[in-house]
Amino acid sequence: MHVRAGVGGALAALALAAPALAQAPAPAIGNFGGGFVLAPPKDPLGAGNAVLGMRATAGGKLRIEATIPGRCGGGTFPAKAKVAADGRFVARGTSRRRPEPGLRVETTYRVAGTLTASGVDQGTARATTEVRERGRETVRCQSGTVPFKARRPRAELGIGTPGAAPNARYYGITSEKRNGQRRGIVLRVSDGGAILTRALYAVTLRCGKLVFPDVLDTPRRSLTIDAQGRVKDRVRGTDRTARTVTRYDERFSGTLGSTGAKGTLSITERTSSRKTGKLLETCRTGSIKWTAAP
Repeated sequence: MHVRAGVGGALAALALAAPALAQAPAPAIGNFGGGFVLAPPKDPLGAGNAVLGMRATAGGKLRIEATIPGRCGGGTFPAKAKVAADGRFVARGTSRRRPEPGLRVETTYRVAGTLTASGVDQGTARATTEVRERGRETVRCQSGTVPFKARRPRAELGIGTPGAAPNARYYGITSEKRNGQRRGIVLRVSDGGAILTRALYAVTLRCGKLVFPDVLDTPRRSLTIDAQGRVKDRVRGTDRTARTVTRYDERFSGTLGSTGAKGTLSITERTSSRKTGKLLETCRTGSIKWTAAP
């Protein structure tokens, strides 16, 4: 099920005969990702959810790609922030986009937190989105304040012992890049550790010359995690209008463990004429890899 909008090394310690001087924390550099996804039966594609990808570079520069939806969808924007010496950052501003002809989306946002070498533990994100479509009344909606976490997955650690801990959360990044950084993914595990209750991620759907960068997608809820930590979902279906038939195929798979998780995901849509059967459009994300950490 998916929805479109209408989103370095440590400093060396000083060796002194007198008591050592306190040092500033090591700068956090690399790709981070995560977010927050509501538990069932709440809507994972509406207000209260968030997906964020972040890239921190030397000099305290932070670039963010976020999708923070409201009731009317939307909420995808790029942002920049300066990371202070203690790791704190605040990104605020307004993003204006034209995702398709006749449609304007304006998102005012605020993303804040403290970035460390491992990620963000107590971040907050908020967005207000206005959707203006030609010939229709402007729609305005808010996300509310969404708490989020982010991690920098470390491939060298692997997934550790197969299987998820009770009530585990995984935060990570995908192989898809937008505005120079990886996009985010967040997974939520049940209290017993045997069920993947939710997963949420943002992807770009390419439909010929049209590109939709603000697609939120989620596999079906409450997927069983097997003894090897594996989980898999595939959703195929058909949407019909008076003139067209769209067949979609959404796939998600992963392996969860004590130190990390990894997998792949994809979306493919094919739209044909209902009258003639002629293929009109193919939309796809391609196969996207993802990695995450608890």
